[in-house]
Amino acid sequence: MSWVAGGVVSFRTTNGAGAAALVAAGVICEVLALVGRWPSQISFSGNTLSWDDVKETVDSQIEVAEKSGEDSDALRELKVLRDRLDILQRTGSIPEHPAEAYDKSVEAALRRLFPNFEVIRPPARSDSTADFIVRNPEDQLFVETKWRSGPVRSFGGGTLRPLAQNLPSDAKLLVVVNTDRVRPEATKYVEDMMGERGRIITWRDVRDDPALTEAVASLLRAGKR
Repeated sequence: MSWVAGGVVSFRTTNGAGAAALVAAGVICEVLALVGRWPSQISFSGNTLSWDDVKETVDSQIEVAEKSGEDSDALRELKVLRDRLDILQRTGSIPEHPAEAYDKSVEAALRRLFPNFEVIRPPARSDSTADFIVRNPEDQLFVETKWRSGPVRSFGGGTLRPLAQNLPSDAKLLVVVNTDRVRPEATKYVEDMMGERGRIITWRDVRDDPALTEAVASLLRAGKR
């Protein structure tokens, strides 16, 4: 997350030193993950970086972003980073990211609603690979999850292009989002690319199980009529 935040502020702010510090903090966090605990300070290349330095850097970037009217996504990521680093300092471990928790919830729902189907989660994640494959003896469906940090945040479909371009020509795709604010351009993009073999639905919890059940069953029938 520190790498991401550093990259974001590199392009969206003029604070190069702060961006570099965030990237450096990301490198150190990655190394310290192998150690399993966070020391009060660490020295490298003749320089010393303490926990307070990291926190001060993140806080200063949040302040810069707020004053300059930065893009809300960049500011939100910085705040999430700060909260997760605070938890890491206090507990020595970091909580699961909400996006990963959402993926697990969708996977659990698919397994619960379709116990006779195979639900496959690819070992490696990328923008060009679907998060899940739901397979029955005759057909399969690619499932892509898209998490948004708040219910008011909309889904525009801009991140679907690498995936759609990498799918087989006859693939069926279900996009599952946690917001009901799906922009028309997202729906149109899926329709243009997939036709009746693609759909976007909202799923947040068990209350949306009927929509998920209908979408999976309908798409697995698509193209067989």
